[in-house]
Amino acid sequence: MATGVCYFYHMDRDLDFEEVTALIPVVQKHERKAPWHLALIGAVAGVWSLLGVFDLMAMVTRFAPYMNQMPDLTREFIYELPVWVLALRGIAVFAALAGAVFLIRKRLTAVRMLALSTTATILGIGFTFADGAPDDGTIHAVSVFTIAVSVLLLYYAQTWAKHGVLK
Repeated sequence: MATGVCYFYHMDRDLDFEEVTALIPVVQKHERKAPWHLALIGAVAGVWSLLGVFDLMAMVTRFAPYMNQMPDLTREFIYELPVWVLALRGIAVFAALAGAVFLIRKRLTAVRMLALSTTATILGIGFTFADGAPDDGTIHAVSVFTIAVSVLLLYYAQTWAKHGVLK
């Protein structure tokens, strides 16, 4: 038997390789269905990110009804933050918002956006505390919680990307 030639019972002629492969049904890779909680987690992450966007805008514009709820020392510290720290915060919250939207849409870009957000979050918070943040337990708790949410959301997106749900 020659290479690339297939013999079928009761065939009038030999088939070449292309004809044989045309007869074989196309094997499709099983596409994994997105879990029900993917959209829910994406929506919650989107709301969380929008809260971060609001917080950033309130800090930048010095929105009095929001900023006056903070202790004086904390508010003054925020007003004196360098522009580059606020820029890192902006990258963090807007990348997180984009990551949440991409997660809902089942796009692999969600992982990249959430990785960018997590990196900017850790750097921004790290530089904020290195710059001498006020000793306010609330700031510390919110910062730790924000980093934890960012890391867990990135891990969640990476897990579903590995399972082939995000494309």
